[in-house]
Amino acid sequence: MSALPRWYPAPGNTSAAAAPDRCRPTGPLIGREAQHREIEAAVSRLSKGRPALIEISGDPAMGKTALLAEVTRVARVAGIAAFTGRPHPADGDLAFGAIVDALDGPLSATRSGRLEGLTAAHLDVLAAVFPSLAAGAGRPPEAAAPHRTGHAVRVLLEALAVSRPIALVLDDLHHADAGTVDVVSRLMATPPRAPVLLAFAHRPRQASPRLRAAADTAREVTRLRLQPLAESDALALVDEDLPAEWRRDLYRASEGNPGYLGALTDLLHGGPPGIDEADIAPVPPWFASLVTTEVARLSATGRLVVAACSVLGEPLTVPLVAAVAELGEQDAYPAIDEIASHDLIRLVAGTGRFEFRHSLVRRAVYHDVSPGWRLGAHARVARLLTGRTSGVAGSAVEGAVERAPHVTRIATSRDLSAVALLAAAADDIETACPRRAAQWRRAALDMLPGDLPGDDAERAGGRVGLLLALGRACASAGQPEQASDALAEALRLLPPGVHGLRAAVVAERVHLLHGLGRSGEARVLVRAELAHTRHEADRAALSYEQAWLETVSGDPAAACDDAARASRMADRLDLRLLDCAARGTLAVAAVLSGTPSAGRLDELPRAAAVLGALTDDELAMRPDAPLWIGWAVLLLERPHDAIQHLDRAVAVSRSAGRWAVECHALVARVMALCAGDRLTAAQESADEAAQAAWRSGSAALRSYAQAARCLVAARVGDLDTLRRRLAASGPPVVLGWPGALAAEMIAEARLAAGDPDGCRSLLEIAGEERAAGPAAGVRRCGLLARVALDAGRPDVAGRWAAAAEALAARFEAPAPAAVALLTRAQVLAAADAPAGAKAASDAAAALDAAGLAWDAARARSVADALRHSGPPGDRPGAAPLTERERQIAGLVSEGLKNREIADRLYVTQKTVEMHLSRIFAKLGVSNRVGVARALYATSVKPG
Repeated sequence: MSALPRWYPAPGNTSAAAAPDRCRPTGPLIGREAQHREIEAAVSRLSKGRPALIEISGDPAMGKTALLAEVTRVARVAGIAAFTGRPHPADGDLAFGAIVDALDGPLSATRSGRLEGLTAAHLDVLAAVFPSLAAGAGRPPEAAAPHRTGHAVRVLLEALAVSRPIALVLDDLHHADAGTVDVVSRLMATPPRAPVLLAFAHRPRQASPRLRAAADTAREVTRLRLQPLAESDALALVDEDLPAEWRRDLYRASEGNPGYLGALTDLLHGGPPGIDEADIAPVPPWFASLVTTEVARLSATGRLVVAACSVLGEPLTVPLVAAVAELGEQDAYPAIDEIASHDLIRLVAGTGRFEFRHSLVRRAVYHDVSPGWRLGAHARVARLLTGRTSGVAGSAVEGAVERAPHVTRIATSRDLSAVALLAAAADDIETACPRRAAQWRRAALDMLPGDLPGDDAERAGGRVGLLLALGRACASAGQPEQASDALAEALRLLPPGVHGLRAAVVAERVHLLHGLGRSGEARVLVRAELAHTRHEADRAALSYEQAWLETVSGDPAAACDDAARASRMADRLDLRLLDCAARGTLAVAAVLSGTPSAGRLDELPRAAAVLGALTDDELAMRPDAPLWIGWAVLLLERPHDAIQHLDRAVAVSRSAGRWAVECHALVARVMALCAGDRLTAAQESADEAAQAAWRSGSAALRSYAQAARCLVAARVGDLDTLRRRLAASGPPVVLGWPGALAAEMIAEARLAAGDPDGCRSLLEIAGEERAAGPAAGVRRCGLLARVALDAGRPDVAGRWAAAAEALAARFEAPAPAAVALLTRAQVLAAADAPAGAKAASDAAAALDAAGLAWDAARARSVADALRHSGPPGDRPGAAPLTERERQIAGLVSEGLKNREIADRLYVTQKTVEMHLSRIFAKLGVSNRVGVARALYATSVKPG
C-alpha cells in the first residue's frame, strides 16, 4: 500500500478524545458536486408524486455517510420528512434492524388509524417487524413470509407519504440482516406508488449478492459510485498552510480516500504527516473505533488471525500468518477468507499474498490487540524470520531490517546479538527513515549493559558510538530534544583528550540547544569546552560556534572578536571551509553591530571565491559557510549576489539533512527574491522553508518560516491568504537577530493586512532599530512612518523618516539611502505632492540600480499616484480615486473578482469594469496585483 516517504517522523499518540460521531467530519462535499446534482434531481422527482431510488456505494471511508447526510439535508430543505437508520452491531442479528431503526420511532408517534391504506392483515405483518406496533397487538405477532413483509413495508411507506413526501435513508447495508436486504431489494423491484425516496449506502465488496443484484437490475435508480477524490479536490480538505509537498504526500498516502486523508491529517503532531510502519504508531481515536467495530464482527478465529496479520505486517502469506496465530494452515485459510470478505485485507492481484486495505487499518488493528499476546506473536515472527534468512548469502542486512521491528519488542537486557542486529538495521535505513533508525538505536542502548567484559574505554566507546548515531538520527527525524539528550550523554562519556570529536559533538549540541530556545545553556557549554581544550583546530571550531551563537542570540559586537579569532586560526591551519564560515559570520556580526569596518567586508569576495572552488561534498561538512556569506551579502542590500550563495547553502544542507541550516537559507532566499520582485519563486522558497522547519522539529524555526510566508502573501497582495496566515502565526518565538527579522516580516504583513497597530507592536517586540542591523533598521523606520501617516500624524512620520536617513548614512552602500528617500517621499506627499513625486522618482532610479526591484516598484507607484494627486493636504494615493473607486480598489486588493464586487455593491459587472479601467489609469498600473501594490505602497485604506 502507499505510504509517505520514510523520512517523515511518525507522530505520537493523539490526545484528542474520540469524536461522538461515527465518522470524522470532512467539511463540505468537495469533489462530490456531480453527485450532489443527482441527489437534487432525484429529490425533485418527489414533487411530481413519483418515487425515487438512490444507491450510494464505495470503499470504506470514501464519504458514503456524508453523502447520505446530504440526501437527508436536501430532502428536509425541500419539506420532505426524512427517516434515517442503520444496522447496529449491538443488536446482533435483529431482523429488519436498519428499517426498524428508521421507522419505529415515527410509528410509535403515529396512530395506526391514521395510516391510510393499511389493512388489519398489513398491521399484523408489520407488528412482527416493528416493536411499537407489536405493543398494541392483541396476541404475539408471527413472522410473515418475506414477500408479504416486503409488500407490507411498501404499503406502510405509501401510507406515510399521504400527507407529504418522505425519504427512507439507510446506511451501512453491507452489514444489514437478510430481512432488511430482502425488503430493500423488493422496494427496488417494486417501488412505492407514492412520493417516497429510498436512499441507501453500502460497500460493494462486503454487500450481499442479493443487494448488489437488486441494484443492478432496478429501474430508474440513481447510482452514485464514489471514487477516490481528484488531487485538487482532496487538497482542498487539507490545511493550505501545510507545505505543498506534504499536502501532495498526504494525498498519495490517502489514495484519494477522504476518510484516510482526515486520519492522516489528524496525525500531525509536532512534525510532518507520516506513516511509519516500524513504530506502528496509533491512529486517531475516531478512526480506531471504526476499525474496532469491523473487527468485532469477525469470528473468534478471524479475530485471532487478523491480530496475527497486524503483528506480521506485509506482505501476508497464509503459512506465516498461520504460524504466528499458532493455527494449522487448514484452519487459517477459512479465517483469511472471512477477513477478506470483511475487506480488512485484500488479495494482491497475481500473487498468493494479502495486504491490509490500508496501512492505517493495520495500525488500528495492531493497537487493539492485547499486549501480552502481541509480544508473543512478535517473538514467533522473529524466530520465523531468523530461520528463513539463516544460511542465505547476502541476506544478513536484509534480514536485520526485516527482523528489527520485532526484536525491539522482545529482546532483553544484555542481548548483544540483538544490539548488533538493531545497529546494523539502523545503519541500513537511516537515510530513508531516520526516525525508525532512532527507535532501533534507542532500543539497542536499552539492551546494552554497563558491565560488559573489556576495559572502560572499550565499553564507553561502544555506547558513545550508539549515542552519536542516535543523536544524528533524532536530529534528522525532527526530534531535537532527544538528539540533544543523546549528545549530552555522549559528551559525558567522551574523555577530554578526544580531539576533533568532542568539539564536533559540542558544536552539534549547541545548535540543537539554540533551536530549542536554550541559548543560555548552549553558551555555557561552548565556553566551558573552550576553557578545557588546548588543541588549536578544536579551539578554532569552538570559537566559530561561539561567534555564531552570539550573532544569532546574543551580542553581535562580541561575536566579531570570536569570529575574527576563528578566522585567523583557521587560516593558519589551512581550514578553508571553517575560515569561510567564520568570515561570513564576522561580516554579518559587523553589519548587525553597525561597525562594517570591523568585519572587513572587502574580504567577502575572496571567501566567496574559495567557496565556489569547493565541491558540494566538501561543503556538506559545513553547509553554514555559504549561508553566512549569503546573509552577509543580503544584509548589504545586494540580493542578486546573495541568491547564488543561498542556493548553494540550500542544496548542500538539504542533501546533508541539516534542516535548520536549510530553513535559514530558504528564509534568506525569500527575502532576496522579494527584494528582486520575484514573488513566485519567493513563494516556492517560503513553502520549502516551512517544510524544512517542520522536519527540524523546531517550533522557533516554524515561526520563522511562517513569517516568511506572511511576507510573501503581503507582497503578492493575496490578502485572504495573508489574513489566514497571520491568524495562525501568532507572535514570533525566534530569539535574537532572526527573531527581529521575523517580527519585521510579520509587521510589514500586518500593515498590508490593514492592521497598523499590530505592525507597530511587533516592531516594538523587535527592539531597537538596529536589532536586525542598520540596513534593516531603515526599513523598520519606513514601516513606522507609514503607520504614523495612516494615523494622520505626519509630524511623527517625519521623525521616522529622519531616523531612516540617519541610519542609512552609516553605510556607504546606496540601497539604504534609496529606501530612506522613499520614506521621505511618502512623508513629503502629505504636504507637497510635487516634491514627494520627485523624491519617489529619484528613489525608484536608485533602487533599480541597486537591484531592489520591489522597492523600485513601490517608489514608482508613489510617484505615479502623486503626479495625479489633488490638493496638497490630501493623503498620498487617495486623491486620484473617487470614493467609489477607492471602495472597488479595496475589494480588488482583497482578491474579489468583478462579479463578486458587483454583487457586494449592488451594481452591474460592466459598472465595475468601467471603474476598474479608471483605477488602472489613475494608479498607473496594468493589473489587479498592481492595484493591491499601489494601495499597499501608499498606505491607502480601502474604502
